[in-house]
Amino acid sequence: MAKSTTTSSGEMTIDERLKRLRLFMKVKKLDGYLLSHIPCIRYFTGFSGSNATVIVTDDDLHFFTDERYTEQIKDELHKTRGLKTYIQRDVWGYIKEEAILKGVGTLAFESTRVSYSTAMHIRKVMKPIRLVPFKGTLDKLTIPKTKEEIENIQKAADIVSEVYDHILNFAKEGMRENEIAAEISYQCRRRGSQGDAFEIICVSGARGALIHGRASDKKLQKGDLVTLDFGAVVNGFNSDMTRTFAVGKPSAEQVNAYNLVLEAEQQAIAGIKAGVKAQYIDAIARGIIEDGGYGETFKHSTGHGLGIEVHESPGLSVRSKNDILPEHSVVTVEPGIYVADKFGIRIEDDVLVTANGHQVLTSARRDLVSI
Repeated sequence: MAKSTTTSSGEMTIDERLKRLRLFMKVKKLDGYLLSHIPCIRYFTGFSGSNATVIVTDDDLHFFTDERYTEQIKDELHKTRGLKTYIQRDVWGYIKEEAILKGVGTLAFESTRVSYSTAMHIRKVMKPIRLVPFKGTLDKLTIPKTKEEIENIQKAADIVSEVYDHILNFAKEGMRENEIAAEISYQCRRRGSQGDAFEIICVSGARGALIHGRASDKKLQKGDLVTLDFGAVVNGFNSDMTRTFAVGKPSAEQVNAYNLVLEAEQQAIAGIKAGVKAQYIDAIARGIIEDGGYGETFKHSTGHGLGIEVHESPGLSVRSKNDILPEHSVVTVEPGIYVADKFGIRIEDDVLVTANGHQVLTSARRDLVSI
């Protein structure tokens, strides 16, 4: 049975999301908006499958998927105004044949989500409908989070914080990186995660300098620093946390670098509040690491937005010249130091931006633990 629109405030959220999208369409004089990116489709419909196409008009929401999801959509799709479902693989041919978009003159799409070849195919099949490309429109709509969305991210952050405490007792010298990654995935699911937010990073020793290194067969050895980067998923919303711990007693250089990263992270977080430039937060973290003599080893942005996707706007980087941190957005703060052939260190927390400051959602310990 499809979800009711009145059973809970959480379910009403989807109607509010669609209302915001339709208001944007009205302002831009658009007759329809094409949703093809699965995370966005889940955001606007509740569908968690892997294949769907959605067209939102002022009066209707046309939802297309294939026969694998015939039963699933009965349970998952939010019963919103004008919902029409179709089990159809030839989406555009069917739309044309059945005149489903009769009266639609302009159809918007996300230019960063729809390939050129797909756009050309749609344009050819759907003539005389005019396709209108937009970039980042849906990102802007999803940046500010509702109370329910923040609660989902908080639950996901709580899961990874608990799992990190577990891993500190689980990990041992001689254990393989991929054993630890598997344990993280299992423990996150045990605690309610719907899956891994992204491929789990577990890198140790010299491999720690691989910023996005995959877990390997390498065994943990004394003297290694081990970096874990993982996230949980709750009701489609993600968390993202990174921690670094030591195997045995860390060296003086490792301790110094760790403390530098921690200071950079904490000072950057302290600067967060609504209205602040994202570039400014990046500058805080980058400046501290540069002053500590490791500037050239900090090779990525300080953070990014977080929500239905692990990487959303706004980005916290030197390139984020026009990005402002809005109230109710959630961002990560994750400075790092990566010394080739030696070690890597990254510390990352999820942070809610508030009117007067911020709230750190990640509760896992941040001190340098030795196992």
